Amino acid sequence: MARRAAHRRERRLLPQPVSPRTAALVSLDAEAAALRELREALSRSPREIPCKYLYDDRGSALFEQITRLPEYYPTRTERALLAERSQAIVAAACPVYDVVELGSGAAEKTVGILDAVLADGGRPRYVAVDISAHALARTRDILAAARPEVPVEPVLADYTRELRLPPKPRGRRLVLFLGGTIGNDENAGAARLLARVREHLDPGDVLLLGANLVTDPAAIHAAYNDAQGVTAEFNRNVLRAVNSFARSAFDPSAFDHYAPYDVEKRRIEMWLVARSEMEIDLGRLGATLRLSKGEGIRTEISRRFTRDEVLRLIDAAGFTPERWIESPDGRFGLALGLSRASLRS
Repeated sequence: MARRAAHRRERRLLPQPVSPRTAALVSLDAEAAALRELREALSRSPREIPCKYLYDDRGSALFEQITRLPEYYPTRTERALLAERSQAIVAAACPVYDVVELGSGAAEKTVGILDAVLADGGRPRYVAVDISAHALARTRDILAAARPEVPVEPVLADYTRELRLPPKPRGRRLVLFLGGTIGNDENAGAARLLARVREHLDPGDVLLLGANLVTDPAAIHAAYNDAQGVTAEFNRNVLRAVNSFARSAFDPSAFDHYAPYDVEKRRIEMWLVARSEMEIDLGRLGATLRLSKGEGIRTEISRRFTRDEVLRLIDAAGFTPERWIESPDGRFGLALGLSRASLRS
């Protein structure tokens, strides 16, 4: 799973059709591009909905519930790893003056990194980038209570498209891209995303990337098929988010959640499967979607990696691998990379 995060700064926000609210579009061109992206995704084979639509405000709240489920090991594994190794991470990156987190969620895992920067004598600014206003509000509340001395600058943004960050202060910038979100893209898309991040960094700035690793298939499957059905509701909620944006007429109750782990491809694929033959008015997309009984719409992929694959990925995006940190059970890894001036030729 992932945290996926349309620009908070500048200009007035376009009116949204209905709540729940996701990142607001700041221009008619951006809105038209988003509609085109969604139309193309639903037209291709297999049919897809970009996984960023999972993280409207309700979806972000549901994902917070998922992270506390007994089956969902990635968050607690990564949190424990960060708690244990934050000082070593910051020592390798210091002096840090700017901590930027992409897909910040509720930022609960980030407090340890900020504590380590403070303990090192730094006075960090925390820039939280997320597609959900709900998640950004939770971030502000958590850090205001836990670390009031750390200024928080929220950026309501879809970082999978154009990314804009506030001007960088002096010193190093540390970018956190945690939660295994990098697994939501194929290799080429993941490398392009990281390369866009590098454009906001100076040589020597630091990326900390979290990645889910190949492990027991049964544990991976259970993490996306919890007994309480929270992940199923999270998956169906993507249709409410699409309805909100596109004024379409999806009925979430008409779809089943399906999330198998493909051992050969080493990834979870989340699908919504039509319970019967149906036609859906796609509203502002200007089309009608016809689905047969049993036909699916893919809403997310979540890939698993090996250590070498993660290090090759960040190197291809313009970061020199500096350090690898892995959980004792081998389920999660953190890669620290230093930004280079250019890609390797």
